[in-house]
Amino acid sequence: MSQTTIVTAFITKVNNIDFRSYDTYLQYGNKLLSLDIPTIIFIEQYIYDSYYKYCLDSYPKTHFIIFEKHENYLYNHLSQITNYEVETNNPLKDTIGYMFVQCHKTEWVRRAVQTNPFNTTNFTWIDFGIYHMIQDEEELRQSIVQLSGHYYSTVRIASCIDPNEPLYNDIYHQVAWFFAGSIFGGHADYLVSFADLMKQKCIQIITEKNHIMWEVNIWYLLFKENPHLFDFYLCDHNISILQNY
Repeated sequence: MSQTTIVTAFITKVNNIDFRSYDTYLQYGNKLLSLDIPTIIFIEQYIYDSYYKYCLDSYPKTHFIIFEKHENYLYNHLSQITNYEVETNNPLKDTIGYMFVQCHKTEWVRRAVQTNPFNTTNFTWIDFGIYHMIQDEEELRQSIVQLSGHYYSTVRIASCIDPNEPLYNDIYHQVAWFFAGSIFGGHADYLVSFADLMKQKCIQIITEKNHIMWEVNIWYLLFKENPHLFDFYLCDHNISILQNY
């Protein structure tokens, strides 16, 4: 029996890459949406109309919520980001719009908690395209079925590096993989607190530094300030990210 609602989102045109067509990316995401597990997806109207509106029977446990890109509160602060500089080997991907989507994950979970169509106390964010790092449908299914039965009282979060280890780079300009980014979850109350802190920190960084960066870097700053909020587990960007949840 599912203890948690899976939460995900698919937002288009946030960066300048085209390494996967929408069709390919949606094929990946549909492997998540088609599972027999309570799921909420935030999706743009035109994607919903083009790909889902007439085949809802294929996704009987998925609750679709229309969400347009500019509903993301961070776009209200776009004009303040005048000093955006991140060190990346993929600048076409790591745009401000991309960072806005990554940093909005906690807000989507907050809204899922408020909506709660499946009446659960736990919620688990999983990136829409997580299949690309698994590439095995049965392993994906088994792992998500398993994690959907878990209950956590705080924020359960995937970590590639123990966040208690010393900081190894420039947290404002270089990506730091203390947290994996693709999955976090836990109790609704703690997830709302996480969302509150994330929103405050994002606005603070934009206001003070005219900058924004990867969500995982900001989560690291939040962990340092609020370690009691988090229950981290070690994994890598492979099936362990689901199996170890």
